[in-house]
Amino acid sequence: MFNFLGRSVSRHPIRVIVAWLILVVLACAGTFYGFGQGDLFSRLYNPVSLLPGSESDEVNSLASSNTEGTSMTVVINGLDMEADGAAIAMFMAAHRQTIADLTGVATAFDPFQLPDLSMPQAQAMFSDKKDGFIISIVLDKDLDSDDEIAAEADVRQGITDFEETMRKDFPDAATFVLSTQGLSQSIMDQAKDDLVRGEAVGLPVALLLLIIVFGGFVAAGLPIAGALVAIGIGMGSLWAMTFATDVETFTLNIASIIGLALSVDYGLLIVSRYREELTRALNHGGYTTDGKHTPTKEAAKPIVRAAMEETLRTAGRTVFFSAVTIACAMAALLIMEAPMLRIIAASAMIVTLLAVLTAMTLVPAIIVLLRRVLIRPSVITRIPILRSMVRAVGDSSSDRGFFSRLAHGVHKRPWLIMAVVALILVAMASPLRDLQMRTTFSDFFTEGRPEVQAYFIIQADYPALVQPSLIIVADKQPEDTMKLVAHLQDLDDVSFVSPPAALASDDHRSVITVRIDVENQVGQEMTQMVKDLRAYDAGYPILVGGPAAIQLDFLNSIYDRAGGALAIMGGAVFLLMFLMTGSLIIPLKAIIVNSLSLLASLGVATLIFMNGWIGMPKVMGMETFILVCAVCFGFGLAMDYEVFLIARIKEFWDSGVSNDQAVERGLQRSGRIITSAAAIIVAVFIGFTFGEMLAIKEIGVVLAITVITDATLVRMLLVPATMTILGKWNWWAPKPLKWVYSRLKIVH
Repeated sequence: MFNFLGRSVSRHPIRVIVAWLILVVLACAGTFYGFGQGDLFSRLYNPVSLLPGSESDEVNSLASSNTEGTSMTVVINGLDMEADGAAIAMFMAAHRQTIADLTGVATAFDPFQLPDLSMPQAQAMFSDKKDGFIISIVLDKDLDSDDEIAAEADVRQGITDFEETMRKDFPDAATFVLSTQGLSQSIMDQAKDDLVRGEAVGLPVALLLLIIVFGGFVAAGLPIAGALVAIGIGMGSLWAMTFATDVETFTLNIASIIGLALSVDYGLLIVSRYREELTRALNHGGYTTDGKHTPTKEAAKPIVRAAMEETLRTAGRTVFFSAVTIACAMAALLIMEAPMLRIIAASAMIVTLLAVLTAMTLVPAIIVLLRRVLIRPSVITRIPILRSMVRAVGDSSSDRGFFSRLAHGVHKRPWLIMAVVALILVAMASPLRDLQMRTTFSDFFTEGRPEVQAYFIIQADYPALVQPSLIIVADKQPEDTMKLVAHLQDLDDVSFVSPPAALASDDHRSVITVRIDVENQVGQEMTQMVKDLRAYDAGYPILVGGPAAIQLDFLNSIYDRAGGALAIMGGAVFLLMFLMTGSLIIPLKAIIVNSLSLLASLGVATLIFMNGWIGMPKVMGMETFILVCAVCFGFGLAMDYEVFLIARIKEFWDSGVSNDQAVERGLQRSGRIITSAAAIIVAVFIGFTFGEMLAIKEIGVVLAITVITDATLVRMLLVPATMTILGKWNWWAPKPLKWVYSRLKIVH
């Protein structure tokens, strides 16, 4: 298979490049223009429920149906209600009809319409700080989705005009409009901004590091070119997916992070192995790469083709196994109940496939087309400082060097090194005992956007209008729920219990909202309260919803499927590593070691965010879905480097050298690639932490720490130590399985 691929790409590079260009043009057209069906960013969505069909989702649906139309809240701030209250009342009397007449508005209500401003209904609409009030707007319930969007836009423009008029009498007045659709759009806009910012930071740093690794602009640009094509087509694939299912906003950011990292990773390995094979082929033909005796254009053609065919036969097999392994790790999320996790898994698998395809076809095709360009030394090698850096960290064709000496040192004290590294990893993982998981939509809001400002002003200054902690739906009419209401009022830290209201969709059922005055609305205290209420015997069925209930249902769904997901991930990785090595020991050891590495990385990330270190925000818990994704993606990335290293070690083992020599030579040949790839990927991941959205910061930090831990402690020390201790038993398998391996392996 890989021999055929090498021959095809080497002989028809232009066809390969043209095919990729056609795909990327079509994908970008769909992403940014949509062929008249809306671009990608307009077709993304933010989920109302994390787990459709759950109890919390049912409560949310029933409570939402209790409103006649879509509601919008206008927050007016920057006023002095005590000094200017009468003047503001007169201003509203003169201008409120302007708001009521806006397109699509069914009702517009402000507190000055009430006969007595001391009434509870009026006081609820005034700021506790006496610096503003709110206007409640309800849109016509008969509007379809397009008309509703147009109506919201008209209201926003109308409020902007209203603010300009108000400032003539009250110069410090400021207005903020809040709606569900507006908050959703704010999240989408922030995700888009963070994506652009992350790539703007990560790509230049990655390019700089690649220039140092390869000692030239052209070679460095090849993995970046593959990454850009993979990401472009990946975004087009997401656009196509929106026609079959809902695609959540953060899917775009996560897919871009994974696609960029893996594309650079695989492109780096292919280019590095090609340069190694090219050097060998040139030396065999009596040529050099120093510019003094390079082949002619015609003479270079067969040399380049032969080097590329050998590259794809060897490194192509490695990146293929790596990509399949990572895809299998991500596939574990496909069995989760939450649609968001399944979509993230599917999109990550798509970009992984694109990353390996571009690395195995597009990058080699460009190399073959360039021919002598990569043979001649780059101009930057003439600069003394850069020349020294290239020699220090550039790719190597030697079996002797820093990494072989490192492996030789490990051979002398394998038990000590294994014990020390294991203790370090356990210590790194220890903060996990304090880990708290958190799932709340408010964590996705970023300050500075008007919608979000309105939300936080209401949460801080309008106690009666804050988001309820609990939403109770009782299977009784309002007048028959007094016992339940009394029980809710007796809860610890309760600050507000709303009067029972009949559901609009079913007047035989009631809805009650409760506000609990605790700092963490999805913490352990609130979670236990949800559990207790669901077990409470009110004499009739009740449903419990709210933020803590949403989190509880989401967590339970993850726990229910976690065993199966881990079995899929571990089983698939074990099988693939067996088919790659023919050993039962290496796959088992890889799963154990990589799991410990992942736990250590999660522990350090927990410590960082719980304490607000290295400029990260201090949080009360890590986002649940980010942790779930990080486990799958982190395990996959760890296996990525495992495949890189073991594949090279096995090449030497198969050639007949001893186990220790195979480890030394394999680490020497792959060590620089692994550390260089790790440095570049870390730069990419850290680039995404420069955004504002907490979830993207968290996954960027977790994956960066995972890569650093795996590429240093694990791959450079722990794996060589364990392979030294096991010796020839590294490659053991029963004879029947050896026979299976000989029949099913993907050959060189």
